[in-house]
Amino acid sequence: MGSEPGSEPDFRFFLVSGSDPEFRTLSEGISRQTIERYAEDFERSVAAHRRKLEAELAAEAKAQFDSQRKALNEALSAKEGALARFRSEELQLRRHLRELEEADKNRDVDYQRRLDEERRRIEAQFKAQIESAQREAADLKRKLEQGSQQLQGEALELSLEALLRNAFPLDEIVPVPKGMNGADLLQHVHSPSGHCCGTIIWEAKQTKAWQPAWLRKLKDDQQAIGAELAVIVTAAMPRDGSGKSGEPFMREADVWIVRFDAARPLAEALRAMLLELHKARQANLGRAEKMELVYNYICSPQFTQRVKSVVDGFAAMRQDLEAEKMAVARMFKKRESQLTRMSDGLLGVVGDLQGIGQESLAQLDSIAALPVPLEDEVQE
Repeated sequence: MGSEPGSEPDFRFFLVSGSDPEFRTLSEGISRQTIERYAEDFERSVAAHRRKLEAELAAEAKAQFDSQRKALNEALSAKEGALARFRSEELQLRRHLRELEEADKNRDVDYQRRLDEERRRIEAQFKAQIESAQREAADLKRKLEQGSQQLQGEALELSLEALLRNAFPLDEIVPVPKGMNGADLLQHVHSPSGHCCGTIIWEAKQTKAWQPAWLRKLKDDQQAIGAELAVIVTAAMPRDGSGKSGEPFMREADVWIVRFDAARPLAEALRAMLLELHKARQANLGRAEKMELVYNYICSPQFTQRVKSVVDGFAAMRQDLEAEKMAVARMFKKRESQLTRMSDGLLGVVGDLQGIGQESLAQLDSIAALPVPLEDEVQE
């Protein structure tokens, strides 16, 4: 039984037929070359099986190695991730600890800084509130000043009305009728016998600046009412030719202009003039020439100077009275100081003497017990 080339030889055939004479005869006929060829084929087959087995074992080992390596890599990656997390957490913990330590160190500084910031914020808030309140107060003041001009004028009008009523109880002081441009009061001058001697029209102005238009309006009211004289009482006097406005009264466009403090003496002078004019009318009925002369005199600069002298005299008397009051007050203070120094000196002498020998100078007790005049007693 032979084997085909490339197939594995059956060695059992040689083991069974080795002692057979026929086999021996047959084997002698097989050439050595055939045996060598079968041996080479066997070796090649064994080598191929070995290579195949080695390849399979190598592939299996490689797959197992790759699987183990993959598992190890995954485990290593997981451990590295956990380690990274641990390190990150450790860094965060360390950072947090440092922040806590730093915060603990800077706690007082931060607290003081917050206090300063809060103080500045409160100061700025209060400053803003104060500035807002000041602006509101300024706006309110401006509105009050603007809105109170009419009230101030009414107050001046009431003061003027009270002044005229108290100074001239015989006269009739009445408000002007409605429809007038600017006039406020009418003073109907009455004689002691009750006769109406003339009318003075008054206008009160409580403003900071003089306005020439007031003259025209008051003259229109004067003509409409038929008053003999017109007077404007104002706190803002018009300026004269030199640019000054210090005179207590003046006359412009046949209208008398006067400050409130000089209104009474001017009213007395104008009232006296109207009384004299009324007397002249009564004594010289039918003598129009004299009446015209009297009226011209009233409108003349001489009459203005006469009235000015009366007002100046009144102002000078008031200044003298104030000066006398101040002089008396200074003299009283001087004498009071002298009495105080004398009393203190006398009591000091008594105290010194009593300190030297009280038993021998006991009679000084009566001097020390003298009453010291009080300030109220000195004034009496």
